[in-house]
Amino acid sequence: MRPKERPIEESGTRRERPRTCGGHQEAIAVVMAWLAVIGQPAAAPAQAEYSGPAVVRPADTYLSTPAGHTEPVFHRWYTSEDGERTIWVHFTDPPAGRPGFWGETVRALEIWNAVGGVPLVFRQTGHARAADVEFHWIRRFGAHQAGTTDWETDGEGWLSSAVVTLATEHEDGTPMSDEFLRLVAVHEVGHVIGLPHSDDPRNVMHPGNRNLSLSDHDIWSARQLYEALESDKASHP
Repeated sequence: MRPKERPIEESGTRRERPRTCGGHQEAIAVVMAWLAVIGQPAAAPAQAEYSGPAVVRPADTYLSTPAGHTEPVFHRWYTSEDGERTIWVHFTDPPAGRPGFWGETVRALEIWNAVGGVPLVFRQTGHARAADVEFHWIRRFGAHQAGTTDWETDGEGWLSSAVVTLATEHEDGTPMSDEFLRLVAVHEVGHVIGLPHSDDPRNVMHPGNRNLSLSDHDIWSARQLYEALESDKASHP
């Protein structure tokens, strides 16, 4: 009998460790020309073209103003005004005997790369020091969760790096299926983008995600998150 899959995570598992990254961008610039792809999973495709509405209505998303704040407080990657931002991703070696876990995390990146209207594209690098995002593995967590995303910010509050940690077993020691790992990974990549939890189980950003495809609300929320960024740039040149 197939074991019952556990919830992905409980509320509050995203953790942020503020940090000022002095030479991080310089390191990326130096090694980008020497990216190693040998032994890495197949590269995720570039972001899809987007020609939809320029503005997403707040009512169409699950982004809201946290209690005690007068304006929404969200973490985002800084993007230039002239194009998309490449987010470099590095994978540590997959767990022994589970090479499929690599492919499932790549599929999660592909799902988000296919969303137009979000100025981010995930690409892989073989160099950990060049990465903005690292995927790590853990045997299992001690709580009802299967993945976490830890953010770090620069001195101005922009996301500067993230570490995604994925479990390979449920808390009772039963192995996770490849499909379930993809459920977890697509949820955690949403956190990497900057999305919060949703209370709607039809969205991949629900803490107990059971969806392999993004909902309209997931897509609209990601678009609105970065439309708000463009608005901030316009009002703070």
